[in-house]
Amino acid sequence: MVAGRFNSDDSAVSPVVGVILMVAITVLLAATAATFFLDLGSGNLGQNTPQAAFTFDYDAGSPDSLTIEHRSGDSVRAGSLYITVSGASTANGQHDFTSIDKTLGDSSEITAGSRVTFSESSLDLSDATVTLNWQSPDSDRSIQLASWEAP
Repeated sequence: MVAGRFNSDDSAVSPVVGVILMVAITVLLAATAATFFLDLGSGNLGQNTPQAAFTFDYDAGSPDSLTIEHRSGDSVRAGSLYITVSGASTANGQHDFTSIDKTLGDSSEITAGSRVTFSESSLDLSDATVTLNWQSPDSDRSIQLASWEAP
């Protein structure tokens, strides 16, 4: 044996490096496939559901009226909001915010303090349920933001 000479057997290094590279490639392919199949890269990340609080103020009269007020949270485009009325004597169905308040355009912003009053001739909401809904700009999903039920 000669002094100063080291054993330079590198035969085990190649399989270890190969396994590490194969694991890294597998993880990269799995992440790419998950992104594609879960539709994470389609730009929908910026279209989050608004976080906003709404209240309802019911006035029984002839006709009845229901005032919807944005109390706090994110501003919401008027064109993305609609109410659904069920159980009323008239006006059952879907009503866009822009049809309830003719001064609003599709791009009008509903912010904290904004009010919209729903009232039609001979409207009776005494047995009605009204839900306030938000629809995404590309119309692929709709979320209920608030609801009101007749007392």
